[in-house]
Amino acid sequence: MKERLTRCLQILKINHDDQISKTAFKLIEKSSDQARKTQHGNWIIALNSIAGSCLLNQRAFSQSEVYDFLTVAVTTSLEGRTRAIDELIFRIYRDIMATYESLHDKLKIAYPKIIVDVVSILAEGVDTKGKKIPTHNVEVYYHTRKSDVISSTPITTLQTPVTTATAGSIQGINEEPELLDILNKITDRSKKDIQTSIAKLERRDVLRIKDLCKNYNKLQKYSKLITDTDDLQKFKTALQNEIGRRLSDHQIQHAASSIRQAKMYIENVLDGKFSPRGGYGINHTKHNLEYGYLIVGLMQSSRKKATTTAKGNT
Repeated sequence: MKERLTRCLQILKINHDDQISKTAFKLIEKSSDQARKTQHGNWIIALNSIAGSCLLNQRAFSQSEVYDFLTVAVTTSLEGRTRAIDELIFRIYRDIMATYESLHDKLKIAYPKIIVDVVSILAEGVDTKGKKIPTHNVEVYYHTRKSDVISSTPITTLQTPVTTATAGSIQGINEEPELLDILNKITDRSKKDIQTSIAKLERRDVLRIKDLCKNYNKLQKYSKLITDTDDLQKFKTALQNEIGRRLSDHQIQHAASSIRQAKMYIENVLDGKFSPRGGYGINHTKHNLEYGYLIVGLMQSSRKKATTTAKGNT
């Protein structure tokens, strides 16, 4: 099991000295008896120890990290998958892409544990606590687990205030004329119009537009690789070499789609056209595009931004 845990941590790019790793190894030492009782115990118990470590250390994975966690769980623990199972997994991927960034931290912290339980049910018919769940009820189980976490969180902590661009963030754009130049090139709008639009945006949208502008050379490079060939092999090779990790074909397709729509994304953000929809109060199209930029490294997740800011202030 320790070998499986080490492999999982390596795939997930979690450092051996990280507290998540240290706690996971302590948890897995207590799981040897349970692992002998399960067909895929070594993998599921290893992943469950990582999920348990996230809970104990109150660590929330980024959107791309939880996406990778689901990929590792599925590829290591599920054999002989049916079409129905594949479709369910795909819907969970889509749910993560569409909603994860807007979730409360408490649910993000619990997400790996929910994923392990879902995969355990698909593999063995029971969750990690031994509760039997019919395969056809797994999707209901998944959403119920999410709802249970949300309902146990005080409503006041779930409310995220909408903050428009602060004077500092607007000034940050104005003090970096190259960013305005890039936005002018992409949208063919006057700098004055761009500044007026930015002043109306939420701070997080300003930061995400700045991310794309600062990575404009990469955006151009990847756009050329995508349009120069019908297949995405050159793009895939260049991107994986750039970020230093392998990506699934689904991630490559998703990233390519976001890059193709970069102009549309920026213009819709500037025009405030990505209005929130549905029960989650988010715009799925916007979140799907942003996940593609996260994969490519053209944007930073909110969590990474917060970490970077904190380090800069110390």
